[in-house]
Amino acid sequence: MTEQVNLGGAWRMREADSETWHSAHVPGSVYADLMADGTMPDPFWRENELDAFERMKKDYVYQRAFTVTEAQLAHAHVELVCEGLDTLAHVSLNGCEIAFADNMHITWVWDVKEQLHAGENTLEIRFDSPILYCAKKAEEAPGWESSDATPGFRHLRKAHCMFGWDWGPRLPDAGIWRNISIISIEKARIQDVRVDQFHKDGTVRLRIHTNLNRYTDDEVRVNVSVTAPDGSVLTASGT
Repeated sequence: MTEQVNLGGAWRMREADSETWHSAHVPGSVYADLMADGTMPDPFWRENELDAFERMKKDYVYQRAFTVTEAQLAHAHVELVCEGLDTLAHVSLNGCEIAFADNMHITWVWDVKEQLHAGENTLEIRFDSPILYCAKKAEEAPGWESSDATPGFRHLRKAHCMFGWDWGPRLPDAGIWRNISIISIEKARIQDVRVDQFHKDGTVRLRIHTNLNRYTDDEVRVNVSVTAPDGSVLTASGT
């Protein structure tokens, strides 16, 4: 059995060197949240892009509280799944930094069972300035880049179009841009499935391979149901 706590929705966000919190929404971004409460004007209007660019020379902190039950913690494995962190993210649970992410294009998964407790927990993610990071890397390892983009952008696994080009503005945003959740797994989980087909004499034989992530020593059985074109259902079970 698997249970999921969706951590999307209402968060709060602030500049790392400020105590002023802004309402935030996840999935979303720093620019989207600042525009939503009127702090930042539309960056696509006239020269507002320059103001937006300067704002991203700062670090930003996202924070929210959420509840975990005793039953969820009783599962063998509990993980934090971040489907999109943009980009240089320090992830902390209940005041303890658990991980650092540096790629906006992948899903990050961390075992957090030991950092959680029953009741209210606090998740905080601090995003370092992508502009300052790229500037530092450009000095350390200079090389050929587009003259229309922010120097050093090639050193960061972030959507390069955010750094400008001959057709677009320089708006290197940051934030939690895809879903984020806590997932509790009782015994095991199907990681992936491969189906081999063997066709002969008008019939089809299937061989189904399942790759399991096991979190206990208990026996785990996989049940498979296949619906034929005539509507009949074929079932099989295996370990």
